[in-house]
Amino acid sequence: MDRLTPPARLKLPLTLLTLVLLGLSLTPGCRVGYLVRSGYFQAELLLSREPVAEVRASGTLSEEALTRLDLVADVKAWGREMGLSATDNYETVAVRWQRQIWNVSACEPLSFTPRTWWFPIVGTMPYLGYFRKEDAEARAEALREDELDVYVRTAGAYSTLGWFKDPILPQMLTWDDFNLADTVLHELAHATLWVPGSVKFNESFANFVGEIAALRYLQERRGSHDPELARAIGRMEDLRVYRALQHALYQELSALYEDPALSDDEKLARKQEILTVEWPARVAAAPFNDPTKFVEAATKGVWNNARLMQFKTYNTHEDVFAAVLEQEDGDILRFIERVGELTRRERDPFAALRRGAGLPEEPEQAE
Repeated sequence: MDRLTPPARLKLPLTLLTLVLLGLSLTPGCRVGYLVRSGYFQAELLLSREPVAEVRASGTLSEEALTRLDLVADVKAWGREMGLSATDNYETVAVRWQRQIWNVSACEPLSFTPRTWWFPIVGTMPYLGYFRKEDAEARAEALREDELDVYVRTAGAYSTLGWFKDPILPQMLTWDDFNLADTVLHELAHATLWVPGSVKFNESFANFVGEIAALRYLQERRGSHDPELARAIGRMEDLRVYRALQHALYQELSALYEDPALSDDEKLARKQEILTVEWPARVAAAPFNDPTKFVEAATKGVWNNARLMQFKTYNTHEDVFAAVLEQEDGDILRFIERVGELTRRERDPFAALRRGAGLPEEPEQAE
């Protein structure tokens, strides 16, 4: 899993085989098999949940893992104290569940138009979740045969979109304080505000709240001189540099794809040059506090439109969120309430938020 950013939170489109079966009559035939398999593995995961108290008493966890459970409970309590909506998530542990979760996304090769899938109850999703690598790779290969850019990555956290009480996954007990706090607060942000119809908006919003709130949690609970806080601040500074580079890359490629003077073959050749030569060089030259992991990430795995669309799903219009937070004097709860007011019944929540923040409108391709 890419540890440069908080772990991907997979929003699984349906939960449990019973819900899957209810939706089969409404679902195109090619997706029935996917829903049945997803329902089976999600049921397997949810049935493996054990209460935190029982896991503690079992003596199966290391002292370090037990401190992670303490941290989750304290972060949830802190979130409730500051006014975030309480949830029953992360009150159980799937300690014996050893599967990995895989996320598959796809995009047109010469535009940032993602492949989407529609499901009963939750609607349109820009990615698919799998519980076996071979299933994810099979879908990825089928998408490549459609001549799409494809990106496969692991997802560190899990959400059933509020249908069930989501467990702590075993790998979460190995994360550092900031990533774990960020993930818990990200989910609390979703519980506090969810804008219907926009995965990109909701994920970007929760990503912003999770990171800001996690830094404040560490500061309030540990003090401003805590080493973990200092490391988190340094990493966030580096992430801002890395995200700015990716935003610029997205914009450059978007402009390339829209250039009427170039043929498709010329665009594809230029795209390849940008992603394989220029992109790693830009990252290597960037002013990171700790460049090692970022330089490695720029050359690791596939870089294509699907990967950049995943980035945009979680990192869109951070400047607008920051402007609204500043208008609310840094008060996170008032910020969330303001975001809810500005986006209520709006078809384009990003545009509504930009207007509310007093910022000029921006075209979609320049996000």
